[in-house]
Amino acid sequence: MTANRSTLCGPGLSEEAARWALRRAGAALPAEEEAAFQAWLTADPHHRDRYDALTATLEDPALAEALAGLQAVQNPTPGPARGVAAIRRRLPALALAACAAMALVVAWPAIDRSLATPLRYETAGGQGRTITLPDGTRLDLNGDTVVEARLGHGHRWVTLTQGEVYFDVAHDVGRPFEIQAGGRAAIRVLGTAFDVDLTRDMVELSVYRGRVRFSADSTDGTRDLTAGQRAAVHNGQLQPLADFNPGVEDWRQGWLETEGISLGRLAERLSRRSPLPIVLTDSRLAGHQISGRFRLDDPARLLSTLGRVHGFTVERQPDRLVLVPTA
Repeated sequence: MTANRSTLCGPGLSEEAARWALRRAGAALPAEEEAAFQAWLTADPHHRDRYDALTATLEDPALAEALAGLQAVQNPTPGPARGVAAIRRRLPALALAACAAMALVVAWPAIDRSLATPLRYETAGGQGRTITLPDGTRLDLNGDTVVEARLGHGHRWVTLTQGEVYFDVAHDVGRPFEIQAGGRAAIRVLGTAFDVDLTRDMVELSVYRGRVRFSADSTDGTRDLTAGQRAAVHNGQLQPLADFNPGVEDWRQGWLETEGISLGRLAERLSRRSPLPIVLTDSRLAGHQISGRFRLDDPARLLSTLGRVHGFTVERQPDRLVLVPTA
């Protein structure tokens, strides 16, 4: 009878063993964690067996033999029957070794991420903040922004839930830096500087230094951007590249320059600089295109000026600024 793969691999137990293997791969564990590990190890004989298999298999030359043996059984080539028969007799042990290795390799990124301490940062409207992560990466957070970072042994992950962040990523060739923006776009780098702007229907990436890979979660397409290039994911689709001048002052110095932005998106961006959120009461206003170079330190005053040209007024309420059409 051929052994069942799920029985041999035991994914639940393999994951537990892999977690401990990862924790103990670096410096010695704190006393309480080491005690917890020893308790887990002695709780069941299978725990020690699986842990020992995981820690030894990747360095064991038998792994190559195991994988070769499994391949020979699945795809036999003409040869002496005795060799194939010998491999078949050793199949359960070889499969267990291969499964142990595969379980660790497949589970490693997820385990690495789950063990990394989440670092959460957020700002309110009108509030900016600069953060330096433990790896040396600097994050400049615009107002009304939420971001979470996890720094693992072999990878660095950031999730941008809302708002805008300028990233100056510390170079670490052994730990790629990946950003998920609003569940709509992915950005992958090693070390570079760039800005990510997340609004209701768009993710915009502007590269200031280095090279950045940009992709939309809903498609297979990717784009590689270099310094002075900007791209966006709009409604799930990658948009064409555009050029910009990375030497010009931007939102970090209180400026916004655009060759065309909808009033709805401008209101979102200005809300980050305003203690009161900015709201449009008429969807027809949202599509108005606005271009220019604007100061961001007084959003209400800026909107009042724009309203005279684009047909709306700014109504100040206790908890918000409301843009109301004049006609």
